[in-house]
Amino acid sequence: MKRRSVLLLLPLTAAAGCGSPGAADPRPSASEVLDYTWPDHHPGLTSGFCFTIVRGIQPHPLLERMGGKELQRVEWPRVLGPGDGEAGVRSRFFVGIIGVGKWSVIVEDNGSLGVTPKIAQPLSAGDGLVVGYRGGGGKPGHLMVFRDGDLALDLDTSAPDRATGTKVADYRKDLLAAGLSGQSAPADPTVAALTFIAKRTGIKLVEPWLQTRSYLLVSVPQA
Repeated sequence: MKRRSVLLLLPLTAAAGCGSPGAADPRPSASEVLDYTWPDHHPGLTSGFCFTIVRGIQPHPLLERMGGKELQRVEWPRVLGPGDGEAGVRSRFFVGIIGVGKWSVIVEDNGSLGVTPKIAQPLSAGDGLVVGYRGGGGKPGHLMVFRDGDLALDLDTSAPDRATGTKVADYRKDLLAAGLSGQSAPADPTVAALTFIAKRTGIKLVEPWLQTRSYLLVSVPQA
């Protein structure tokens, strides 16, 4: 089956010219019940998924820095439906672009852009921040944080006590709160990772919110 990656940058307003429905601030409210288990059960993500949050780079500058090519607008079912990416040896990710405040959010179907240092690390240069998590597909989860051009955190959810990076100590408290600490893997790595992402970025990756957005599909070279 052909596979595809999608970069999702969540919109700040429905009036941003992106055809996205919703209120001025589309993010879930503080009182809303958050279900972070959905990626593990979504029929479009059976081979795995990757979420990446990028701070301080707006959609078009981000697209340019990744060397991407704009393709078309798609709705949520097309984002995670049957893959329309390259078959065989893949040389590109397929991504979509929009923004929310100072953040950009990357969602990939069976992708790994957010945990690929040669792509993600340069995006954190200066005062930048990139948080990426690859999970699902029957494999351990992989959480990476790039900060100020460095690999600040590199964590395998099957062995969270072996986390490495230049600023691991800065994240210990939030890793512990999310269940990503100790010698044993968390019972639900996806829930733990998305909880950590929400704590560090304020972006709550729940499906009801994502379903209301429309996405700009873009292709980005892997190398």
